[in-house]
Amino acid sequence: MASKSKSSETKVVRSDAPIGTGTLIAIRLLVLVAMSISAYLAYGAMTGDRVVGCGPDSGCDQVLGSRWAYWLNIPVSLLALMIYSLILGASFRLSLKRDAKVQRITWAWLVGGAIVVFGSAAWFVGLQAFLLKSFCAYCMTAHSCGALAAILILVNAPIRSREAKPWELEKLVFLAPRVFRRVVIVAVAALAMLVVGQLKYERRTMVVTPAIPGTNAAPVASTVSTSAPPTLATVTNIPVPTPTVTTPPPVQTTPAKRILPIYGGRFELDVFDLPTIGAATNEHIVVSLFDDTCHHCRSMHPLLVEAQRMFSNQLAIVSLPMPLDPLCNPTMQRANPSHTNACAYAKLSLAVWRADRSKHAEFDHWLMEGAKPPPLADAEAKAAQLVGDPAIRQAMLDPWANTQLQFDIAVYEVAYRAGRGQMPQLIVGPNVALGSYTQPELIKLLVDSLGLKPTP
Repeated sequence: MASKSKSSETKVVRSDAPIGTGTLIAIRLLVLVAMSISAYLAYGAMTGDRVVGCGPDSGCDQVLGSRWAYWLNIPVSLLALMIYSLILGASFRLSLKRDAKVQRITWAWLVGGAIVVFGSAAWFVGLQAFLLKSFCAYCMTAHSCGALAAILILVNAPIRSREAKPWELEKLVFLAPRVFRRVVIVAVAALAMLVVGQLKYERRTMVVTPAIPGTNAAPVASTVSTSAPPTLATVTNIPVPTPTVTTPPPVQTTPAKRILPIYGGRFELDVFDLPTIGAATNEHIVVSLFDDTCHHCRSMHPLLVEAQRMFSNQLAIVSLPMPLDPLCNPTMQRANPSHTNACAYAKLSLAVWRADRSKHAEFDHWLMEGAKPPPLADAEAKAAQLVGDPAIRQAMLDPWANTQLQFDIAVYEVAYRAGRGQMPQLIVGPNVALGSYTQPELIKLLVDSLGLKPTP
């Protein structure tokens, strides 16, 4: 009789196992994939190494380079790695050989972790879809795997009450409703901390490094000036229709030169022969590399204009359009739809400068308004309106614009080969600032690097 009772007790324990072996293996595999991706992204965020497949201003770059990729200056991928590690480790504590009390505690941790993972996935996918309007393949894969694992955990969680004798209750695996409610409250509080922390704290995304790259940079000529084609890049001429020009516009000449060396003298710019924000005669010069189709560049442009106004005749900003488009930029391996016609916009802007320098600031302001550039046809019409159709056509045929694009891309290529491909780029003295920045960060950079003082 005693033997029969013991056998019945063992049967109760085994029949109460809340999750099958196959389901448990599926959860572990999904979590392992999400965990591996999170580890890779966390490593890239902490070391600054380029993530494979995330070219400058790609969807991946826009997501990973945004403020939403961090929580209180901590990469969210690192937080994800921690929670996935917790879930994976806890999953190995679900075993018939484990004490029932240990398994009940484990289920509380697993359910809490699953709620956090599922809620976080919903939050970050929503940010990408509705706010950033760009998607990171790495992030989406990790979120998908994590969410699926979370669903499996929640569906199989033994959330129920048990009416049993005290000696039987100790051998049953379940999650009492009151414990479940506490777990939900804690998990929701953790999600709230994540959301509020991201909304309240905007991480600094600008990175300032020495402008001279390390030994992994591509070799360059000792001096490259804007008067001769650079040796680092080859730019495909952008085809334009052959116009009929009756009266060529007068060639604008500048008798003097103002040479600005950058990258330790590897390149030289004639400031008087390049588009600038502010007068080219101003005391201090910084160099801006940007793409008219780059969303980070467009958001930073008004900050540069405002900074120049603040420092007035102390500061001029040389504008070097640098298209993120493989049509004219060989460093770009794949075409990004976001940068369609980037080469054409850049050349058109330089052509306006070449045709009539007095109209370039107006064209530049018009072109950089809004989140996206206007249609190319509208930009061409605006250029013709400002400087005249014959003048803009003549300037588009002038090889100067293509040569200047070659130079701009060559400057960018040095940083790109050194793993510093973020855009926009601002060369300030011996340093280069990469990526996005706030107005206070920009002002501090200019004050600290150049000793500027805001004009009263």
